[in-house]
Amino acid sequence: MPVPSAPETLTELRGDLVLAALCVGQFHAPCQVDADRLLVRADEALLRALDALGLHMATVVEPFSPTPLFVSEEAVLAQVAKNTRRQVRTHISSLDEDNDGQEDIRDVPSSNA
Repeated sequence: MPVPSAPETLTELRGDLVLAALCVGQFHAPCQVDADRLLVRADEALLRALDALGLHMATVVEPFSPTPLFVSEEAVLAQVAKNTRRQVRTHISSLDEDNDGQEDIRDVPSSNA
């Protein structure tokens, strides 16, 4: 039998729990799933996202038993770190590629009108 955890400050979510769970999952936040609510340890960014979805939120202090992850926490953290790297890709096209054999617009005299 699991030992109950010490009470901690959590955010209780009510409303569209599927939408709430999807949002919490995007943030990789620990979450306790109950029949009529979700309990999360939420940082400011997650709270703003949940609030934008119109969910009912309340601060509660109680023991927390998050649903176990199906992968290790290290794997989740590695994936989060990988996704936070930004890459810039530049796509360049020339006018010759876009005109499909028609006259090159660079050869057409411009108008002064």
